[in-house]
Amino acid sequence: MTERFTFTSERPSGAAELEACLALPDKSGPAHGILLCHPHPAGGGEMDVGLLQVIERRGVAAGFAVMRFNFAGVGASTGLFTEGMDEPADVGAAFEWMKSRDGIEEVSVAGWSFGAWMALMALADGVPAEACVAIAPPLMLYDWRPQVGRIAASATTRHYIVGSNDQFCPLGFLEAFAKAISEEDERNIMALPSSDHFLNGREDMVAELVLEFA
Repeated sequence: MTERFTFTSERPSGAAELEACLALPDKSGPAHGILLCHPHPAGGGEMDVGLLQVIERRGVAAGFAVMRFNFAGVGASTGLFTEGMDEPADVGAAFEWMKSRDGIEEVSVAGWSFGAWMALMALADGVPAEACVAIAPPLMLYDWRPQVGRIAASATTRHYIVGSNDQFCPLGFLEAFAKAISEEDERNIMALPSSDHFLNGREDMVAELVLEFA
């Protein structure tokens, strides 16, 4: 069962109504939740991109509740897209909405590309996710060093998935980033051979890893 709805994100630049969908497993009893964050809209990123739909489909089949949403200014979401300034607040609002939903016990967060960086920034802002899976965070495009301490302060377990040939998240960049956070982060890197940032043909493998880490 899939529900489409909107929820409010109280962003620093002003409130926005964000469109979202929640897919629930066909089972009784509580479910673990996975919140998915989409790539940058300049590259066509929005909540219905193929990889997130594959993760949703595989997740629901495995008994997870899966939520996707559009950042402000994307799709039918109101407000302005702010290139990463306010988007961590959108992640936090989505997390709180999902946590408040009856039948969902714990919530993990996963994001792809820009969405991965926003998920990590939400942890830095104190979002208490059960786990975080950062898929190809585009570290070459962001000054991540000032954020290391804030991310390290989060008690959330973090996992990283990256293609060995990623154009925006070279494996060496990711290893340096994770090492700067903690030894555990450095150990929690999964590199997929012969794959780039877009992970074409690797969708099912990525989905399986997200479910395992969540």
